[in-house]
Amino acid sequence: MNTWYQDSRAVIVERFGDDANLFCDILAATSPRKQVRANWNLAVRIYNSFKKGNEYNKTGMMPNHIMNTDRALAGEPLHGYKVPAFAANLRGDLERVTIDTWTLFYFGLKQNRIRRKEYYRMEKAIQMLAHHRGMKPAEYQAMIWVKAVSSVGKTPYSYVDAANGSF
Repeated sequence: MNTWYQDSRAVIVERFGDDANLFCDILAATSPRKQVRANWNLAVRIYNSFKKGNEYNKTGMMPNHIMNTDRALAGEPLHGYKVPAFAANLRGDLERVTIDTWTLFYFGLKQNRIRRKEYYRMEKAIQMLAHHRGMKPAEYQAMIWVKAVSSVGKTPYSYVDAANGSF
């Protein structure tokens, strides 16, 4: 069984305590097109600025990162398909499915974006495959992510690695 999300949640709760869900939202908001370490470091930087009452530095952020980060810091719902699902997974909801470019790659899809209808069809398919194997959908998706990243010779790091400076 893949425990990527449970392990990530544990280290987030350990590090951020009562602000764990806020940090999950910031982490999800800044995740598109970011490697795990860069995503973690960016989210920590934003969180620390926010806690000090300072405006966060937007260097290295795409417009959608900024929009969703602003929403996260205001306690508003995140936008998009992947980002809210990822935040839910990091918060402990393992029934949602995060579909990112690695998931698309794993299934042989060439595009790096899909439409809402396609996203939810793929989410339902992964949920069905996961339940058939006796897994939670997010665990199954994390397994897919690890396989996809590994298939191109990269190491599939986690937020536990990032938090502990293990890479």
